[in-house]
Formats: sequence, structure tokens, C-alpha cells
Amino acid sequence: MASILRSPQALQLTLALIKPDAVAHPLILEAVHQQILSNKFLIVRMRELLWRKEDCQSFYREHEGKEVEVQKVALGTRMKVS
Repeated sequence: MASILRSPQALQLTLALIKPDAVAHPLILEAVHQQILSNKFLIVRMRELLWRKEDCQSFYREHEGKEVEVQKVALGTRMKVS
């Protein structure tokens, strides 16, 4: 195991979040998956989550108080931004 961690080809993990609007359309979701795979990423685990507003706010806390934070929380929970 230690030799794997020292290897220049060690596995790196990347988190991909796909917005609810894309997940709602099977063809768009498939296109996103194909784009990920065509860029030589390997999908090792996939899970569908339903985030509450509080979950999104916690995830984007570093952007708190900025307009971008409001938009990301709205997109992540399908809220309408006024």
C-alpha cells in the first residue's frame, strides 16, 4: 500500500456535483457522464443526494455574503432566486 501512495500515478479523487436540472433529464445526465469518461476520469462511486437549503449553505460557506453563494444554493436546491 505504501508503494502505491509514493507512486507518481497514485489515484487522485475528484468530487463532481451535477446540478438538479441536469439530473432531471436522462439524456443530459448521460452526456455529462460521457464527458467525464472521455476526459479520462473514472467514476468510482456515484450517489444521488437531495440537499436541503442548509446542506447547500454549509457546502458553499466560503462564499457566504457573496452573490455567487446565493445562486449556488438556489441551483443546488432548485430554489428560485428573486
